[in-house]
Amino acid sequence: MTSNKDRLLQILKERTPISGEYWEKSKDIVPGGLVSLARKFEPYPFYTERAEGPYIWDVDGNQYIDCTMGFGVNVLGHRPPDVTEAINEQLQKGVVYTTPHKMEIDYVERFIECIPGADSMLLCNSGTEATMLGIRLMRQYTGKDKIAKFEGCYHGWHDYAQWSKMVFYDDIGPADKPKAISGAIGMPQAISDTVLVLPFEESAFAMIEEHADELAGVMIEPFIGGGGIPLNTEFLQKLREVTERNGVLLMFDEVITGFRLALGGAQELHSIIPDLATYGKIIGGGLPAGAVGAQDFLTKTILESENNVSNAGTFSGNPMTLAAGYAMLGYLMENRHLYTEMATRGDRLRNGFNQWAGEKGYPAQMTGQVSLYQSHLKSDPITKPRDLLGQPMDAIGELQLQLRVNGLFIPFFHLAFISAAHSDEIIDEVLRIHQVSVEAVLESHGLI
Repeated sequence: MTSNKDRLLQILKERTPISGEYWEKSKDIVPGGLVSLARKFEPYPFYTERAEGPYIWDVDGNQYIDCTMGFGVNVLGHRPPDVTEAINEQLQKGVVYTTPHKMEIDYVERFIECIPGADSMLLCNSGTEATMLGIRLMRQYTGKDKIAKFEGCYHGWHDYAQWSKMVFYDDIGPADKPKAISGAIGMPQAISDTVLVLPFEESAFAMIEEHADELAGVMIEPFIGGGGIPLNTEFLQKLREVTERNGVLLMFDEVITGFRLALGGAQELHSIIPDLATYGKIIGGGLPAGAVGAQDFLTKTILESENNVSNAGTFSGNPMTLAAGYAMLGYLMENRHLYTEMATRGDRLRNGFNQWAGEKGYPAQMTGQVSLYQSHLKSDPITKPRDLLGQPMDAIGELQLQLRVNGLFIPFFHLAFISAAHSDEIIDEVLRIHQVSVEAVLESHGLI
């Protein structure tokens, strides 16, 4: 007897034969067939032809409502006119100079104007590079080697970030004192000695105090991307107080939250100023970008020293990215009402789904904040990464397929996004698709 998952996989294969051909070619020349593991899908990823506003089309002509939005990059939707025009104008002037140019100054000034805790800014090419640079800044400033991170937070794919990035491992240790678990092969075990993994428990604050003499800094996602879990202001305030009192630097990883939770990101939303914060995604207007925004005391002391922190990159601050990013930030500055609108629509989606699931008595819920959301197949409250445990993972995997069959594209096992281009009508359709998809999956797995 054919399972529901097999039926869904067959439907997707029949709808995407050209993508299937590309996939077979890719597997012959790219390890695993993918240039990024974040693009892994069953039965294989579809290959994109074009995108516009809230929609994306594959090479087989299938249209999807896009709630992946470049993993959060496209806060205005695909191909926003102001940004597209800026890219086209810069293209006529040059792509890469490897010399300073005026847009560097203009862009940084605009960025600093938006971010409460940024007196200065260092540019790089991705969120992963940004967290690497942020960690180095904290170590160089303090003269200490150890960095603390919270269990379940993702800070890029470099060696110092890939520890306990998920809770779906064996032997993760007790809830109040988690183990540092390697999240990738090829990472030296010795690096674990420079990483302290903190729990989302009160015990985290005692651990920071206990290790203050060896801790350069603490990094945290002010919204937990792995699970779509908001953090309450009280927890972040206490973290700020404890780190400051103990001479430990605090770094917000705002690669996801920067310019998405608010114009000033999580710092503005929670009224909490870290010592430094990292950025990516939105700030490049759709082109690769990363940055560290920091308070003056941190960057000026380091950058004026004889042993300067190494921050170099052929493409760092390239004119194409900064032209696109400058236009993106400018549009958001002039249209701050978009954050209220996206938050209202995000609430419309999340509250609508949770009310429906509650009335039906279904083991399902949506978490999230402002324009971020993630669906889960459990009814118990989810307030920290370990609360994600206990879900039927085979059913969650099947849900991703069901959503795509019904015309909605969301990341696989990942946080989803809406944009300013997602109208009320589209949000209603996103809600409807989630409802019928979740119901079908729960039924096929005997969960209702």
